[in-house]
Amino acid sequence: MEMEKALYASVTRYLHQSGGMDRLRSALVARAALSPVPKILKVPVFVNLMEAREVDECLAEMVMTDPLQAQQLFHNVLHVAALSTMSTLRPCITSGDDHCPPAPTTALPILNDHVSLYPQEEKDKAGKDEEIESVDFDLSLQCLSPEGSPGSSLADETETLTAAQIYAPLRVSGIPWVKEWMVSSVRDLPLHLKEPILGLLAGRILAVSLPQSYTVWARYVCSNPGCAGTLKDIHVRVFSVGHGEADTVYHDRLCRVCGFSLEEDPSSRELGEKVQVVLVPAECSSLTKPQAEYARFQTLTLVLRDEMLQGVEPGQGLEATVMMVPRAFPALPTLEALVVHPPRPLRPHFTLPSFFRHLVEDRKSSPWSLVVTLAYMFASTVTPAGTFHTFKLALLLSLASCSSSKAGLAVLGVGSNTTLLLRLLRYGGRYAPCKVDHSPLDSVCGVCVKDPDGEVWVQGGSLLMAHGGACVLGDFSTFRKDVRQSVCRALECGVVHVQSPSHLRHKTPPVKYPLRAAAWACYDPAHGRRRTSTEHDDTFLHVPLGDLTKSITDIFGLVIYCETPDGECEREAEEVITLQTLLDSTNPEELTQPLLPPDQLRQFLCIARSLDVEFSPEAEKLIRGYYVATRRLRGDCVQGASVPITAIDTLAKVASCHARLALRKTVESWDAVVAVMLSEEALAAHSGYSLLQVKPTPHLPTHCDLHSILGRKNDERMLHFQRQLEDYILTHTGDISSDL
Repeated sequence: MEMEKALYASVTRYLHQSGGMDRLRSALVARAALSPVPKILKVPVFVNLMEAREVDECLAEMVMTDPLQAQQLFHNVLHVAALSTMSTLRPCITSGDDHCPPAPTTALPILNDHVSLYPQEEKDKAGKDEEIESVDFDLSLQCLSPEGSPGSSLADETETLTAAQIYAPLRVSGIPWVKEWMVSSVRDLPLHLKEPILGLLAGRILAVSLPQSYTVWARYVCSNPGCAGTLKDIHVRVFSVGHGEADTVYHDRLCRVCGFSLEEDPSSRELGEKVQVVLVPAECSSLTKPQAEYARFQTLTLVLRDEMLQGVEPGQGLEATVMMVPRAFPALPTLEALVVHPPRPLRPHFTLPSFFRHLVEDRKSSPWSLVVTLAYMFASTVTPAGTFHTFKLALLLSLASCSSSKAGLAVLGVGSNTTLLLRLLRYGGRYAPCKVDHSPLDSVCGVCVKDPDGEVWVQGGSLLMAHGGACVLGDFSTFRKDVRQSVCRALECGVVHVQSPSHLRHKTPPVKYPLRAAAWACYDPAHGRRRTSTEHDDTFLHVPLGDLTKSITDIFGLVIYCETPDGECEREAEEVITLQTLLDSTNPEELTQPLLPPDQLRQFLCIARSLDVEFSPEAEKLIRGYYVATRRLRGDCVQGASVPITAIDTLAKVASCHARLALRKTVESWDAVVAVMLSEEALAAHSGYSLLQVKPTPHLPTHCDLHSILGRKNDERMLHFQRQLEDYILTHTGDISSDL
């Protein structure tokens, strides 16, 4: 008994220190202002384990090992505190109960002040009384509210909260992420669990069930009109995590006052929503470990309720405090979420890695040299430095755009050598926060399926599972027409529409999620539909374009053409690639080392992604002016303008990513010039001409010195292009230059 009193005192002290009593008073005032007055008072109990441990070690231990008992302690204290607070607020509260019938003819019974939220109904559970032991009521009132009079009688008041009317779910946080408390796999679930316990769970969501309803609370009244059970809210059932949902609804229960049967009040039932999510634990879903890429892992099922459903998407990471609820052997415990923790803020390293620190210091005199050097050295073990230079630059820009809040920069590499393009895509995906390699056996956008129990699940496709990272689609020219249309639709509107089978479309509403990944793909123009006898090669590229339609190139943000009309640049690159392949095969023990250290490159990209950039007026003017001028000059009455409407967003995104890679917080005119240069190269390769006399260079010349391609001569070339761009904008938008 002394231990119980000490725990009640600790709970009271913690609620005062953590603001729980203030939240209770605010909830009571808000409840009194509503008409009709709600039957249930919702007061979540937010418990920080570290703060609770400072108040009482035994209380913190009980929260972890016996959460139901801890919840009952908090519930009892809040009930007494609510009664005390209502006694002080009584003059301000007006009764708004429109469910109560006229006054009963029988006297009110004297019930225990602390009624169990879930009285045990089975007779075989001996030793567990229907009403829990309570602390002394007068002593609790004096402790909680010195102004309250312990001798005042509240039983005669009609506006009194019973214990069953208080809904106080536990919201536990502050649990240390140590192995003892983490559920990292199925083997961490105790098979012979007797009582619920708490734990921590982190993972990536693979599938989400459609929302289902459950009873949050229900009110019952006695069928005897003259019984006090029709006046007092003593027969209210509230759902509590750790108990079965069926316990919320009475079945053949009798009134505790007169013994007559109970009837549910149909106007006093509240329904909530719940979903189940299937996720793979965090340590298994980490793609940074080579051994985890092709391994298989067992998934875990987690139940989320009410406010925790907001923002749940397939593919996103999830961290939660969970309650492991025992089930009958041999079934594993059920995982119920108590708190879904917000995403952890991105915390990159404060200092640059040593290699990149020296590189930034060496290139600080040039606004372009750092990013060009990174592209030159990137993926040197896949193709030699300088080969596929523009495509590597596009991948780095896309890696800098990865974010869990919006879609990244989509990249499409066009060329006949899709083998090397795929290797570069998969290599670049290693440095994304999350990488998904699409397989023809998987769905691109997702699909709705029905399990044997009749529940409908939304399984995330490749685009959804790459949440916050890069989705390597592969060879886009081999995709079916309907799959291409799904991808193009998702990239165009930024929303992924989940497919539903024909037999489920009448049962499932349309399901869609925002796109939060960067789509990467390659395309072989010669792989499309069969050529007809009247079809000729492209006039400028001298290669068959197949079914590389204009809509595909417009939807992808960055389209990089890796071949030139004369083919001279490709032949030089192939010679260098062949030489490196032969050297690697003749010396298998001395493998080529990457020019950019992988670990330090990941740290650098993490720092670049964390930068919040703002556009300077000069950069905005260049992007807007180029967009307007090009739309004017490349108009086509048959196919529309060669520059799509979305091009201005792509230009802005490319410029901001270039600024991040250059470690600038402001997007300058230099970054806008690079975005325009990449756009003009794509237009020149696709249409055969450039309005700014830009010649596509997918590969850097092999016989040039580094000063020409990375140093001062490159700066001079870019400065000349910038002046040419400014003249071009002034010439073709001079009439509206003040509006740009």
